[in-house]
Amino acid sequence: MDIERTQSVSPVLSSERIAAQQNIAAVKLSNDAIKAQGQASIQLIQAAVGAATPAQPSPNVGNNVNIKV
Repeated sequence: MDIERTQSVSPVLSSERIAAQQNIAAVKLSNDAIKAQGQASIQLIQAAVGAATPAQPSPNVGNNVNIKV
């Protein structure tokens, strides 16, 4: 077995493994950010729809009519 070749390849493989792990971590962070932005967008849309929808009239308000003759 050629030990010199194994020793020279080992750091390369280690570096590739570390780079792959860092890429995976970056993708996970990106996915988390995208998910958070999506949730914030949905909340914003729901708030806008809620603000645009008129409130339901209360059956107890506005039923009294004062008539003076």
